[in-house]
Amino acid sequence: MAVVKVATFNLYHFAAPGIFWHERKLSATYSENQWAEKKAWIASLVARMDADVIGFQEVVSHEELAALMAACGYPHFFSTGHPMFDPDDPAIYVNATVAIASRHPFVSAHPLSGVAGLPDDTVIDADFNFSRTPVDAVIDLPGIGRTRIFVCHFKSQGAFVDDDEIDAIAGWDAKIRTTYMERAMAGVNQVAKRAAEAGAIYRLFRQVIDTDPDAPVILLGDLNEAPGSHTISILTQADRVWSWGSVAADAVPEEFAYLKHVYKLYDAFNLVVMQGLTRPNTHGGIVSGSVLDYCVVSNGLNPKNPRRRGAVIKTEVFDEHFEIGPPKDRASDHAPVVMTIEAMDEG
Repeated sequence: MAVVKVATFNLYHFAAPGIFWHERKLSATYSENQWAEKKAWIASLVARMDADVIGFQEVVSHEELAALMAACGYPHFFSTGHPMFDPDDPAIYVNATVAIASRHPFVSAHPLSGVAGLPDDTVIDADFNFSRTPVDAVIDLPGIGRTRIFVCHFKSQGAFVDDDEIDAIAGWDAKIRTTYMERAMAGVNQVAKRAAEAGAIYRLFRQVIDTDPDAPVILLGDLNEAPGSHTISILTQADRVWSWGSVAADAVPEEFAYLKHVYKLYDAFNLVVMQGLTRPNTHGGIVSGSVLDYCVVSNGLNPKNPRRRGAVIKTEVFDEHFEIGPPKDRASDHAPVVMTIEAMDEG
């Protein structure tokens, strides 16, 4: 049977020399030699990953990434657009983009905007949008068929307070009181934004699944939340359902019981039996890091689904650089996650 591999890879400030990340200082940009080292490291790791499709985060210099991936054997590339730069200093980028590279042609690829109807039935404002515009692509994967693939980078963690605003306040009492209040409100914003992004992507999965319950749909992303978080459960619907209206959860008629699985999404790591007792970190380090990067799939790729189009058989975290280097600016502070899918048909 055909085997297909897909991956998610946060590149850590993929910005060509002369572009600064977040502030203008020498440690926030690359020299020509550092940039060459970083690209060489990425190319080497991409070769080891051997994925058919890769979703990227923290992309600033998208044209350079397209050229690099073409040289690595990925002729099909799409980025959601240009990053955001500081209006007071156009050499400083303040928000990156995402991208996708594929060995197989795109059926379609475009930026994803809006929140799929969320404002109608939540407290989210009608003008809400993704913090970084996702990729929405369709690729005809060997043995699996047309597969919709989203590449996301959810809102970053951290309640950021404007230093200039606090510096302008006279008196320590006012400074401290204001800092706490601003931090609280900023915290609400970043948590709510990730939750809304998760809900929006779930609804987009459902648009496909409601038409074809066994359709293969994939999310590749840095979701900036831990596996047990409420945000991830919004996306996957992993929390236990105690009842369907007034009917107990286990009292669904047998002929409809399979629907309980159709409308959930699945963290690919959890679909592989006995993969390991400890889940590898994907951000920060092997010991002191966290899990932020995911491959999430529809029931159409669930090994337990008898009608599946493919089955997730393996996930890997390429984290050697956390221990042996190079430094994160010439590598990444994230580890790529690679998911292997066994197709049901010969490809």
